[in-house]
Amino acid sequence: MKRLFRILGAIIIIVIFLLIGMKTIWLFKGKKVINAYILDKTVTRIDRPEHKSFSWILNNNKYVLPNKKNYSHKADYYGFFPINFKDEIFDLKSIRINEVEEYASNYDMLFYADCYGVYSFEWYKGSSKPIRSQKVYGGLNQNDYLLLKEMLDKGKLAIAEYNMFSTPTNALVRTKTEELLEINWSGWTGKYFSTFDVSAKNGPPSWMQNLYGSQHLGVWPNKGSGIILINNDGLIELLELENHLNSPIPIIETNPESIERFNVSQSVVFEDWFEFIDSGNNLIHSNFTLDVTPKGKEILTKIGLTEVFPAVIEGTDLNYFYFCGNFSDNPAKMWTAKLAGGKWLNHFFNRFSNTNRARFFSEYYTPLIERILFEKHEKLMNTQE
Repeated sequence: MKRLFRILGAIIIIVIFLLIGMKTIWLFKGKKVINAYILDKTVTRIDRPEHKSFSWILNNNKYVLPNKKNYSHKADYYGFFPINFKDEIFDLKSIRINEVEEYASNYDMLFYADCYGVYSFEWYKGSSKPIRSQKVYGGLNQNDYLLLKEMLDKGKLAIAEYNMFSTPTNALVRTKTEELLEINWSGWTGKYFSTFDVSAKNGPPSWMQNLYGSQHLGVWPNKGSGIILINNDGLIELLELENHLNSPIPIIETNPESIERFNVSQSVVFEDWFEFIDSGNNLIHSNFTLDVTPKGKEILTKIGLTEVFPAVIEGTDLNYFYFCGNFSDNPAKMWTAKLAGGKWLNHFFNRFSNTNRARFFSEYYTPLIERILFEKHEKLMNTQE
């Protein structure tokens, strides 16, 4: 028993010294200033999951605010701010129209992480829970659009992702944003579900089952798995494993030139929400691929979709990237961000609980964002010389 305690003690000491070494190396890394405007309107949890992994990468790579302080995923962003979950108290931090020009001049880049917002059923969970769910705050608004446009007009970098175009964003702002970016949003979104059982923890919400029943008069496949497709106008379709899909989970595949530039994996599975977007004449770095059967292809064709569609778009004429999926909601343990080699440690702690998402974060999202930020910082340094 004593020998066992000695071994455990030695292991603990080694781990402590290893962590101290990793922290020390990180502390001695040079700071790199990037003034990033981060917008997240969908914050219903204290850990801010929709932009936390982006902040993790900023910290791990030692990108700092102009005051040389590290980015805080809980404070350094605009959008919805939970103050007290129990008492249902929140605050909003939004740009005003008279601030657009100043912000566009002062910020180096912007990142629109999630514009969907917060609804009353998600926020009011106590005695004040409403009868009907209504928007508390959300949607890409006119001022968000104007800031995006002004930043791009000034040649600044913009990164945006899934849920910028769907409800509650109004049609006029959506159309103007599509025209600005020269892309076309189809109105269709989709997500893989490991089970269609609405009573299961990882199953879809019951309203999808009700919506499907009202439109298709068919039997909902409770025991099946696959992809649910939802249209902004309320239409719903199912792609079931074996019947419509050979493989249930969408794949992100990247072309050789983009693999070389971003150092991402050629192929990764993606389990979260995605959307169908026509990229126009812009550059496509990666595509989503759905492995459909002839029956599945028939359903997609019927609603005007294809089984291969853009995942990452880069502007040809404007300096922006658009991610056609919920890329930034990743398992990121913030304490690992401030360690040299923290990305491997973070992956180790998450790979067993959420293997596919952990792999997407470490093999695709992280190198993609790191390269985009590196290129932006290089441009900033060159303009200062």
